[in-house]
Amino acid sequence: MAEKMDLEDLSFEEMLKGAVKAEINAKEVYEHMADRVDNFVMTERFEFLAGEEKKHEGFLRNIYKSVGSQRDLDVPEETPVPLPYIRYGDDIDESEIIEQAMDAEIASRDFYRKMAKKADDAGLQRNPKKLLNYLAGMEQNHYEILKEEFNMMSEFEEFDQYYPGMHQGP
Repeated sequence: MAEKMDLEDLSFEEMLKGAVKAEINAKEVYEHMADRVDNFVMTERFEFLAGEEKKHEGFLRNIYKSVGSQRDLDVPEETPVPLPYIRYGDDIDESEIIEQAMDAEIASRDFYRKMAKKADDAGLQRNPKKLLNYLAGMEQNHYEILKEEFNMMSEFEEFDQYYPGMHQGP
């Protein structure tokens, strides 16, 4: 499960940049999974999640602009935010990637909640607290989607042994 996050030493701007980087990474993972799975329903779920992460990136970039930054948001190579990195590739089991993604969604939820609290203390002209709490709720929803897919995958793995291709669409 996600580790405790220490965000005290990070500025609100650093947190935003790290959050954008995390959303970009999550989108890449979900795009990879959409291309990889044979189950057309799961493909659509992962495409949906990739699209959601792209929207979140846009929300965060808008927050960056709305808090008065005159500069473009430079996405760091490595995020200073202690969010779990999702290892993915063809050599890693789909179920392991989904488990990692579930942990990352919960960590993101917790991060956005903490970020919303920090926004109160940042003295910003336009406080993005409501949007950050909304993002936290969306991350919880993503966790629930992944949890359901993980459970279905586990349940149907045995079924596929008897009926190969059961979940490959029309």
